[in-house]
Amino acid sequence: MSAIKKYFKEQCQVRMCGLEHANPSEFYLSVWQTNRSATPLFVLRLILFLGSLAIVLASSILYIQSGIYGFWFIYLTHWGLTANVAATGFAALVSARSFFYGPTRTKHQLPWYVMTYWILYNIAAPVAFLITLFYWTVLFEAGVEEELNYGLDVAVHGLNSVVMFVLVVTSAQPTRLLHMYHPLGFSLVFFLFTLFYYLAGGVDVKQNPFVYSVLDWRHAGTTVGVGVLTGFLLVFLYLVTMLLSLGRDAIAKKFVKPSVYVNEELPLRQPTAEQTQTGV
Repeated sequence: MSAIKKYFKEQCQVRMCGLEHANPSEFYLSVWQTNRSATPLFVLRLILFLGSLAIVLASSILYIQSGIYGFWFIYLTHWGLTANVAATGFAALVSARSFFYGPTRTKHQLPWYVMTYWILYNIAAPVAFLITLFYWTVLFEAGVEEELNYGLDVAVHGLNSVVMFVLVVTSAQPTRLLHMYHPLGFSLVFFLFTLFYYLAGGVDVKQNPFVYSVLDWRHAGTTVGVGVLTGFLLVFLYLVTMLLSLGRDAIAKKFVKPSVYVNEELPLRQPTAEQTQTGV
């Protein structure tokens, strides 16, 4: 109990709202590694990025072929898919930077691309879980069809969570409690978008005056209630993501030799003459 109390006491400090971190290597090395090579995670993240990009392209192409591409942008699912592509893309970028140029030489102040990745990671994982859960329970039962192909429907509302689950369990960076405002802010922006979309006379593919039938602003009270309940669900799923990270770290600490996190100042390889001259 004292360990749990200590953990939450540390997590609830105001400084934890920021994006400072003492171990930059945790953003490009996996907890499951026994060496300092950035290659394994770089390759995996590149695969996750290409997979996420392929799903988005497949979905977009079907919408274009059907002549309804403008509607692609109104759905939370597609916002979440875009977050997936951005998160896995920046994850691959962070790993690529270390693969080609060596460790990130910094203390606490992370480079902008690492901080961007961290924010996108905090958003994309719980939002992906929310989309999968919300679609296959509430929206699917309500007859909502966002995709024009059943196989793609499964990929968009299932593989999205698989991709983010793999990204979470193979990473090493922490999931901070107070970073919960990242996914909540993202979901609030979408919620407000549905309101402004309705006020502007927007409709869905079937010409209904809403994005989702459960977010029908003609019944504002019910819509706000659904929004609040969804917010609580997102908080829960963010906590699940945090528990996944803690469980990942605990298991890795027990079974993997702690030889990965060594001196950040030592390069992964000898720099080239050009890199030495330019100071990269």
